[in-house]
Amino acid sequence: MTSYYFRILIVLLLSQTAVSQIVDNTLFQNALNISYDNNYRWSFVSAIEQRSLTGDNAGLLHIQASHYTNYEVGFYGQIGIGIMYRDLRNSNTSELRITEQYAYSRKYNQLKMAHRIRWDQRYRGDRITHRWRYRYSIALPLNGIQTDKNEWYLGASIETLFIAENRTKPFWDQRLIFNLGNQISRNFKLQLSTEYRWESFTQNTERLLFINLGGYWSL
Repeated sequence: MTSYYFRILIVLLLSQTAVSQIVDNTLFQNALNISYDNNYRWSFVSAIEQRSLTGDNAGLLHIQASHYTNYEVGFYGQIGIGIMYRDLRNSNTSELRITEQYAYSRKYNQLKMAHRIRWDQRYRGDRITHRWRYRYSIALPLNGIQTDKNEWYLGASIETLFIAENRTKPFWDQRLIFNLGNQISRNFKLQLSTEYRWESFTQNTERLLFINLGGYWSL
């Protein structure tokens, strides 16, 4: 079964590579995520991230810090609320974002499948933007039923966003993400992701390619 899903992910990755040869901008993002689970129903995730633009206009775009608090509901679901502050380095404004979400994840042998629904309220100066988001993701280890120390895993996700703001025509974003990660130790994993975004794909589409490097530390 692992080899079957591995072949599917490889095909999808090659397809994305072909599509991403046509991009408007390439960006690099690195992040450190720290999570804590109290072994009851509550879990907490904090992160700090940095995003930079590459190419002729290379430079730091923003630095952000975020925190999410989640509560387990049922056997496979979680509800949560988050807050994020973003320092926009190329602007005189900053961004504050509030997020409400519901997530549902379940394992089927090696394969883990997850659904996530989010509602963001993004504040930039006197502008308020609402973003409704749905993400479907899968992940599987490359050795055995679960990912143990020094083992690799693959993942993929697709996310759709509907974005609305007062006195602005609503639009859609689409994102396609592929992940390759390694469980370096029992509490730490490192993950490399490629993300292709079609921003405002129903109007004046901007195509962005993200290279994401993330460290995930579990307390």
